[in-house]
Amino acid sequence: MTSSPNGVNKFLVRGFKNRQKLMNHWEEHGSQYYGLTYEEYEVAALKLIESAVNEEILGHTDKDEAIVRYNKRTNDFVKGKVTKGIFTMFKPNEGLNYYLAQKKEDLKHGGRE
Repeated sequence: MTSSPNGVNKFLVRGFKNRQKLMNHWEEHGSQYYGLTYEEYEVAALKLIESAVNEEILGHTDKDEAIVRYNKRTNDFVKGKVTKGIFTMFKPNEGLNYYLAQKKEDLKHGGRE
């Protein structure tokens, strides 16, 4: 299944691959999402990663067709695959510069805009 680097993507796995993956990421990044439950964190990650690119949301795919989205307003970075679910969502310390560095590396190695 081909992923859209900048369009809407419908994930077959509706969130993280399994509860353990969700809980591992919640333990690592949950403190960045004050006021959200781990279920709301997963829903927010899915909403962002399925979104089309626009003025606020940047995006691309890596060489393995993993979708990457970055919300400039909320500083949320999310990555995952349509068939495997969300890999991670977090707020990078470097903000937009983190996303741009990831994109540069991904495109250099076969990713798509």
